[in-house]
Order: sequence, then C-alpha cells, then structure tokens
Amino acid sequence: MRPAKALLLIFLLPACLSLPARAQPVVITAPGPGNHFFVSTGGGFPPPPMIIPPPLLMGMQAAHLTTDQQKQVNQILQSNRSQTAPLIQQLQSVHEQIANKLLAPGTISASDLAPLEDQAAQLDAQIQQQALAASVQIRAILTPDQVARMAQFHQKMSALQEQMKSLMDEQSQPMSEPTP
Repeated sequence: MRPAKALLLIFLLPACLSLPARAQPVVITAPGPGNHFFVSTGGGFPPPPMIIPPPLLMGMQAAHLTTDQQKQVNQILQSNRSQTAPLIQQLQSVHEQIANKLLAPGTISASDLAPLEDQAAQLDAQIQQQALAASVQIRAILTPDQVARMAQFHQKMSALQEQMKSLMDEQSQPMSEPTP
C-alpha cells in the first residue's frame, strides 16, 4: 500500500509544487476593512504549502485583528515565508529528482527511491515545524477574546464539515430495493 501511495504522491506533488515556483510572488493580505486573509500567487496557480495551518488561517477573519495586529501577523508571515522558501525549493528539487528517476529508462524499485522519499519527508517535517512556530507566534499576539472567537469559528466549521461528510455518506449508500 505504501508504494502505491508514494507513487501517487510522486506524480502529483511535483506537478502541484512546481507550478507556484513559476508563478508570480506570493501575496498575503491580512484581514481588515475590504481585505480578506488569503494566499495568492497572482497567476491563477495553486498556492504553495500553507504558511500557517488552515484552522488558524480561516479563523483570522473571526478574530477581528487590530491594525497593529495585522501588521504583526504580516511580519511573522513574511519572516516565516523567507525561512520556508528555501525548504520548499529543496522539496521541489527532491520531487523533480524522484520524477526523473521514475521516468528514466530501465527498471526502478521502491528501494531506489527510499533515500529521496526520506529526504522529502524530512523537508516536509521542517516546513510543518516552521508553520507551527509561526502559528504560535501569531497566537501570542491575540487577546483571549480573539482566541475564543477563533475557537468558536473553528467549532462551527468542524460541525459544518461533519454535516457535509454525513450528507456525502448518505448519498453514497446504495438505494434499497422497494419490497413488493
């Protein structure tokens, strides 16, 4: 099962990760009047890996940040992005190496790709650690009321996701035959 998942990731991830590298620079707009908190590559390409985890990112609107907090968040994200960018480039390079090995003539085994898979896992772990560190820094500038608002928003979003999952599960159930 692991090799099948690895192959799927190997083929899909380089394509997804290489697109942002060719896109315009990432722009992050903090929440505020008329602004929404988002990541945009400016070229219609998928965004790079998340700078902060989605629940925190989505909850920023609910926090109602002050102008000063918005500036602080942008500084944290900018600093994190500069630290994470080289890791993302390295990860893209590893994915490209994996793709090159898979597409080269001859046979290949999972053990041939294991060192690159390990390297990719280490880089991904570093990127995730950076994201969590940035999240902790952002969390530190929030007031208890803002954290409570974000938590409430997160709970509501989780409940909505559960409802959607339940609806999708209902739709995937086979229809029972009517009894005569």
